[in-house]
Amino acid sequence: MKTQKIIKVGNSLAITLPASFVREGKLKIGDELVVETAPVYQSMYVKPKKMANKKYLTPEFYNWLENVSKKYEDVIKELANINNGD
Repeated sequence: MKTQKIIKVGNSLAITLPASFVREGKLKIGDELVVETAPVYQSMYVKPKKMANKKYLTPEFYNWLENVSKKYEDVIKELANINNGD
């Protein structure tokens, strides 16, 4: 996980993109990005505009999944053992 700062650019605020994100995503200056936000979770999801219509799991879903996984960790482990014949 990379930590980025919010910076002031003229009268606006901006966040810089990690070089690895730009490089691995094959992005370049001028590319348009879609930013999906979830203010209640103080999170955002960034993807290239050309990927805007592709459906992915939302940050809210990952948050829900993490909470359920923690809450039912023992049950999940027990079910895994049943499936393995233990």
